[in-house]
Amino acid sequence: MKHLKLMLLLLCIAAGNAWQAQAQNEMTEEQFKAFLQEQAQLLTTAYRQDDYAQGADICRATMAQVEKLPAKLKEDYGWQKNNFAYHLTRCLCLQGKKEEALEAFKIAYDNGKSGMEYPTISKDNALKLLYGDKEFETIVQKVKEASDYLYILQQAPAYTRSTRPDTLPRFTYALPDDPNLVRVRQYFRLDSVAGTGDEVSKIKNVLTYIHNKILHDGQHPNPSGEQNSINMAEACKDGSRGLNCRGLATVLNECYLSLGIPSRVVTCMPKTFISDCHVINAVYSTTLGKWLWIDPTNNAWVMDEAGNLLGIQEVRERLRDGRPLVLNEEANWNNKSKKTVQEYLYKYMAKNLYYLNCWLRYEFNTESNGYNEKLYVNLMPTGFDTKVENPRNLRVNDDEWFWQAPATSAQ
Repeated sequence: MKHLKLMLLLLCIAAGNAWQAQAQNEMTEEQFKAFLQEQAQLLTTAYRQDDYAQGADICRATMAQVEKLPAKLKEDYGWQKNNFAYHLTRCLCLQGKKEEALEAFKIAYDNGKSGMEYPTISKDNALKLLYGDKEFETIVQKVKEASDYLYILQQAPAYTRSTRPDTLPRFTYALPDDPNLVRVRQYFRLDSVAGTGDEVSKIKNVLTYIHNKILHDGQHPNPSGEQNSINMAEACKDGSRGLNCRGLATVLNECYLSLGIPSRVVTCMPKTFISDCHVINAVYSTTLGKWLWIDPTNNAWVMDEAGNLLGIQEVRERLRDGRPLVLNEEANWNNKSKKTVQEYLYKYMAKNLYYLNCWLRYEFNTESNGYNEKLYVNLMPTGFDTKVENPRNLRVNDDEWFWQAPATSAQ
């Protein structure tokens, strides 16, 4: 053990001397990335050897290097100071240095600017030394209110059912005999894909077909040109690219419309937009008399404990009041990784169900046609205002109006 600690110390001294020499000149981004990788490896070794004093020194050295970065790099990588300050907190706690650990934790929090998340902090036993400290608990509560997404959703105000239907336009859905939707049905061979089973089986079959046909790619924009199912599928047919969640939902939406199944593209939004949202479909089952949760990115639908299919509204309500949710066994990402209830619903979608956004009309090429003319409608908790949406968009707090059953014909 002493030999290992001596080797670690020598490694740190050598690395520190090398990077100190480099610091005489401003680091490039690639050099800083290499430095971070080395420091992370050294910190991992220190943890493994229970050498928390050495771990604390590694964290301090990394934080100091962040401060020496050129202005642009410091702006881009300043969060690494918070990251290593969190590890410094852990190392100091594990040495029994409470006061120093608390000061490091304040740096890690950085007045709410860092990326600390409550689920991580709440399960980190290395921080036990700080449990019960008033300042620590105050910061943890602030982190909880900003990053515990299930808690945030559960604290959201209720909806208010007070909308007069005659004061707002109706949602409309193009009929399957629309010439463009006929083309969609033929292009995707949907009569064959949907099969001859009942309505719900057809909905699931079409979902899985699109999920398997077009990859999800959330790292790149959707292809240029008109944003309709045929054009987007054509751009992806050689398998060299995919679509983001909005593109997949747009494709699937037109497929359902072409089969005479009312469907919406629904953008599921967090309370505070940080890095992403998620877009899925709400598909109306005439047989069940309700809207269903259908997610082409993850080949997912959601059920209650009795196996009954649920809609977006029902899933949101169950997340808020703690009732059980069941995810279909087939749910997966790009047929590579299986989705779980905990990761997909209680974490990711709990973040993205604070408020909802969708179009008022659904037809072929809705994403492209009349972009400046078509209206969006936001379903928001009572009293909530994003303050960033186009003022032309409709804002409602009435979930009953928002989830109205579709009319029997397009209007």
